[in-house]
Amino acid sequence: MAKKFNDALYNKILLFGHPAFKPANLEKIPKEKIFSSLLDTFVHINLNEEEAIQHWKNILKGAEKLEKKLKRPVSLHLAIVDYFTNEKKYLKSPYLVEIQVFQKAEKLAMIDPLTGTFNRRYLDLVLQKEINRSERYGKQFSLAIFDIDDFKKINDRYGHVIGDEVLQSFSAYIKATIREEDILCRFGGEEFLIILPETEMNGAMQLCNRIRISFKEEKLTKNISVCFSAGIASFPECGKDSVSLIRQADKALYEAKYSGKDKCVFADKTYNI
Repeated sequence: MAKKFNDALYNKILLFGHPAFKPANLEKIPKEKIFSSLLDTFVHINLNEEEAIQHWKNILKGAEKLEKKLKRPVSLHLAIVDYFTNEKKYLKSPYLVEIQVFQKAEKLAMIDPLTGTFNRRYLDLVLQKEINRSERYGKQFSLAIFDIDDFKKINDRYGHVIGDEVLQSFSAYIKATIREEDILCRFGGEEFLIILPETEMNGAMQLCNRIRISFKEEKLTKNISVCFSAGIASFPECGKDSVSLIRQADKALYEAKYSGKDKCVFADKTYNI
């Protein structure tokens, strides 16, 4: 009887590491060889799957110890090198194989082709990682969902090509305004979601209103001016998991839309599960 795939360990590896940690052809690797293939990819050690699983468990334990000692987050790559050079001494001169190639391929799969922002696939990974990090270190963070007001009217009047140009200009403006550590994703259609690490609700509101007010002054293609509405939720006040946080931000966005548009609204802080 085949052994059950260790989903918990697999997800922990992906969440602890960078979302681009996976090789681009991971989906082609049989499940019964995933853990050994991941190790072979980065340190060229050929192990059977049971050995690889045990090594991965030890690597993750070692990573947690390193974080406590260093009092800061460490990358999974560092944890792998530390484990195989200091704990098991398999490697005398560690060599991580062409990680840039894998990162580039995986990044392309996580980018929205129209706007160049991250897509929903990346959002799901990075939001859970931010929740894990904030829980571990007792930090706050906020997220905001932006939705362009009356976007359908733009498409109906000017056509979808112009509508696409508006989306590109809108996302580019936001990316130029937010911090390097903030993460902008296309949430769907004319909706965008920003993750704001170590930012409480008031700080998120100030940022969203600053973008909202200043972007109205921008003259886009065909001299179009655009307004948007936003819903803002913070961790842990508005929810302690990704579903709750997004749901609360979406409810706040709904309130902004149906109370006049062109405004930013806080989520309900009492909704905390």
